[in-house]
Amino acid sequence: MTKRLPCPPAPGPLEGYAARFDDLFETLAQRRGFREYLDGLLLPRDRNKTLTCLAGAEPVVGAQHAAVQRLQFFLSESTMWASSTSARSGRSTAE
Repeated sequence: MTKRLPCPPAPGPLEGYAARFDDLFETLAQRRGFREYLDGLLLPRDRNKTLTCLAGAEPVVGAQHAAVQRLQFFLSESTMWASSTSARSGRSTAE
């Protein structure tokens, strides 16, 4: 079995929360995508939380930006772990 690669940490207090879900994701790309999604979703932004905004790109022009495409792929593949994440998220906030 190959060694699990470390994931770049999420900013500030988000890392502690994101680390609780690491065992649900098999690949580095999935763990990184989850951190980028949390970053865009939970940190304040100056406009609506569209996909381009969540990825920190400019609207319309930035739609083809690599960060937007990575986030789109992560979210499109998220159905397989959505129930596990939701269940764990409910436990985390209740603690």
